[in-house]
Amino acid sequence: MTSIRQDVIHFSVREFLKNAGWQLVAGQFPDGSDNELPPLNIVDPTLARDKSPDPRRHSMNKYVPDLVACKEKTMLLIEMDSHYSPKDERKLNRLLLERRNDLLTALDDLVSKRGVVLPVPIGQIMFVPCLGFGPPMRYRRNPSFCYFKVSALSLVVFEGNEQIPFI
Repeated sequence: MTSIRQDVIHFSVREFLKNAGWQLVAGQFPDGSDNELPPLNIVDPTLARDKSPDPRRHSMNKYVPDLVACKEKTMLLIEMDSHYSPKDERKLNRLLLERRNDLLTALDDLVSKRGVVLPVPIGQIMFVPCLGFGPPMRYRRNPSFCYFKVSALSLVVFEGNEQIPFI
């Protein structure tokens, strides 16, 4: 089976979530541009402490999830690649553990400065890490993650976890 490009996977997961009633909150297509959503820029406060527009310094240790979607109290933080990526899994784990305060700060900025409206206050949100990828579908199942397996442009299979067993 041939691989599917990352931009196709990204588009497919977006459409899948919209059709399932999820609010797309933030995102960034693989080429770094997005006309539909603002990016969720999670910066390192020790590097971005002067609020200057210096993008090179602020991009050090910066994290921008590929897609963020919310429904009721659940927020999906999604990383996507053409195939399963253990690196993306580690990145999401790091974000939800050691960089959690930076994530909350970035969400607060998205709400207060960009006018994004969430269905519940940030403090009530349950974060769920997700990976989206195409064939081959071999991966090491992490029980705290959800998966979007994309076989074609409009063929997405969702695999839940204990926190969110279904879409």
